[in-house]
Amino acid sequence: MAANSVSLRRSAGLLSVALLAGTLAGAAAPALPAAAADADALASGFADPPASARPRVWWHWMNGNVTKDGIRKDMEWMQRVGIGGLQNFDANLTTPQIVEQRLVYMTPEWKDAFRYAASLADSLGLELAIASSPGWSETGGPWVQPKDGLKKIVWSETLIEGGRGFAGRLPAPPAVTGPFQALPIDDPLAALGSTPAQVPPTYYADIAVLAYPVAGAAELPRPNKAARVAAAEHDVRRQASRIAAILECARG
Repeated sequence: MAANSVSLRRSAGLLSVALLAGTLAGAAAPALPAAAADADALASGFADPPASARPRVWWHWMNGNVTKDGIRKDMEWMQRVGIGGLQNFDANLTTPQIVEQRLVYMTPEWKDAFRYAASLADSLGLELAIASSPGWSETGGPWVQPKDGLKKIVWSETLIEGGRGFAGRLPAPPAVTGPFQALPIDDPLAALGSTPAQVPPTYYADIAVLAYPVAGAAELPRPNKAARVAAAEHDVRRQASRIAAILECARG
């Protein structure tokens, strides 16, 4: 594509010189109709899109299986086929080691390889981005304290008779780490690997106690806890099946 682009630009330059000579020697060449000029610009844009219109792709460095030779071959191919940019993504997913020396994330060797990739991307005119941390851990990791991590809202309910005082202990909301109420966390990625699943951190803090009058408690819409729990479990199983299928294709 790059060679064709150069050829087109050279042809256009020669044509401009010929038209300029004709203008000096005789009458000006008639201008193309606006519709024809727009069509030519549209066709040219498809044949040789600007960098802003070219696709970007994920570029996974799997389990440190990275070499500078592989970096160069990948990026030169991307530039050759018309890709406009790439996002580096460091992951593992039980990928076996296939290089002589693994480049572990953020080691000096890994940084040297990434510095080489950034320099090469710049020389090839490719836009390079990088994920903010390895794996899918942008919002969690050993460096994030539980009080600063993602949280969910949990609750408990107590129905009391109005018009009189109440003294008693309110039932505590669930303090289980997981996607919804008392549903525990299920890590499908850990099930696919050889290492045991890590015990998730726990965090609980009261927010508020709310009291409000209800007229006809039986008529109030109540959250369908069973349905939500079942939906969350189904989503976890679906994600696990999808990941297993991706790994199976990669191994095949």
